[in-house]
Amino acid sequence: MNYYPNARLLAASAKAHLGNVKTVLMLADTYPVDFDFGDSHFDEVWSISELEQDLPNHMAWVFGHSVMELSTAIKGFVLKKLLERKDCEAALFFDPDCEIHSDLTVVLDKLHTKDIVLTPHCCLPHTQDDWVKFELNQHRVGAFNLGFLGVRNSAEGKKFADWWWHRLQRHCVIDAKRHLFTDQKWIDLAPSYFDHVGVIRRPTLNLARWNTFQREITRNASGAIFVDGLPLDFVHYSGFMKVGSQNLGMYDVASEPWIKGKDVLDQMSRNYAERLLEYQQKPACQSDWTLGRYRSGQKISDPQRRVYKMTPALSAQFPQPFEGGEAFLAALLARMTG
Repeated sequence: MNYYPNARLLAASAKAHLGNVKTVLMLADTYPVDFDFGDSHFDEVWSISELEQDLPNHMAWVFGHSVMELSTAIKGFVLKKLLERKDCEAALFFDPDCEIHSDLTVVLDKLHTKDIVLTPHCCLPHTQDDWVKFELNQHRVGAFNLGFLGVRNSAEGKKFADWWWHRLQRHCVIDAKRHLFTDQKWIDLAPSYFDHVGVIRRPTLNLARWNTFQREITRNASGAIFVDGLPLDFVHYSGFMKVGSQNLGMYDVASEPWIKGKDVLDQMSRNYAERLLEYQQKPACQSDWTLGRYRSGQKISDPQRRVYKMTPALSAQFPQPFEGGEAFLAALLARMTG
């Protein structure tokens, strides 16, 4: 629920700009008790219990993921379920820390001719040696940013959703040695596997800290934001909740020397932070991840999750890992240290 304030702003922007759109929120958590979603701008709110439709022992599967891995792995499930619905012409996925500023005509038009629509992390090639670090990072996390994904409800779209969800069930992990980074690295294969994949390089889409160094950001007298002279379509405040020594909101320390429009970006960050405040103060949005601890209250470590996920014998012997217990923890420790 810590990202609910962000998701609420996203949903409000979708309702404001996209007309007859249905908004669905998927929680990487259990459904919060005594929390009112009535003014959330979401038409539907799903919790982790929905996974039982595809995964009979879904809680054992959930246990095997860190919060970031789980938040990205469930996207495949949500996409598959949405494309099974007759009232769904296309599914547009946005990370909760996105905000829509237009009717997204360029995206919707693309989905008339393409089954899958992607936006790359960076759109312009450069030969400067100083810039190679930004390209090397894409080798680590993937060429396309999956804070946004558009999929048409077509035979090819469903084929993609089935494949993606199948891969994410076992391999949505952060594992540098295996060259995996959550759901994103898998999408690098999409243009090879599927027909009608559309890559939109328009600078007004998915404006975020990893590409602002390539784009000129301006604001006109009425307050509208432009990117390379074009009206902003949607912004992605990725990492905004982790602003620190390296991440400065809409840009990083590494990219700051090339930023054009720093004042505008800083004002965008301040404005976004102010609008989040009301809901950030709600107790449910400040509470710990309910799936981050055993029933006893003991915190679950990421190494414990990884060993459980990668050891079928453990999941077979202990199908209810959140219960913890001496026998389970001893078996887990033996696997981790053996």
